Amino acid sequence: MSEFNRSDAYTAYGETLKDYIMRVFSRMGMGLALTAGTAYGCYRSLMTGGFMYTLLFRYDAFSFMFFGCAIVQIVLCLMLSMRLTKLRPATATGLFYGYAVITGITFSVLPLSFGEATVFGAFVFAAVLFGCCLVIGHTTSVDLSTYQGLLIGGLVGLLVTSLLSFFIPVFRDSLLINYIGIILFLALTAWDMQRLKAFYYQYGGTGDMEENIAVYGAFQLYLDFINIFLRVLRILASRNSRR
Repeated sequence: MSEFNRSDAYTAYGETLKDYIMRVFSRMGMGLALTAGTAYGCYRSLMTGGFMYTLLFRYDAFSFMFFGCAIVQIVLCLMLSMRLTKLRPATATGLFYGYAVITGITFSVLPLSFGEATVFGAFVFAAVLFGCCLVIGHTTSVDLSTYQGLLIGGLVGLLVTSLLSFFIPVFRDSLLINYIGIILFLALTAWDMQRLKAFYYQYGGTGDMEENIAVYGAFQLYLDFINIFLRVLRILASRNSRR
């Protein structure tokens, strides 16, 4: 029997699957809260002429700061992915939350570019889509790992297209790519949700590794939501600009 089809009543050293998933969700929720709180605080600083306004406009450090944030995000992502087995749980959690804070800094300019109402609408819409796929991933009897190669291939293709969009405007402005991106990350959300069960059955009761896998699962779901949100935001902004 596939790991994700085992009974939820199974316990790993006293912790049920429900407890484990709630622990993952609490970490993911904290990451999203840090991103939202940081983005709001930096946005208010921009609007009121505070530190962010001084840094970005008076000292003209806009490009430097966001390029630096992107580099740090890549480094943190690689550390969480490649050194997961060697990190202490507190370190893994700190890296995840640090990534969330840096994402919040980069997101602080979104209301300036798209408008507050559009950003809020995209967040709500993305949350609904994300939640539906979590339910599908948790309840479906279909082994989504069968499509692992297709999902990873689509992710690589989307990454290459995103890099090309910096140089080819037609890719940057394409709504089709954003729709494909939403579909891909919705499928990845369902798959990652299903993988949480496999992680639970494989690593339950393994101490530090179990904690790190919980952080890693939360990080993967966090990235899924962020990518869905950004794709939805671009689509809504494009529709609003055509009115």
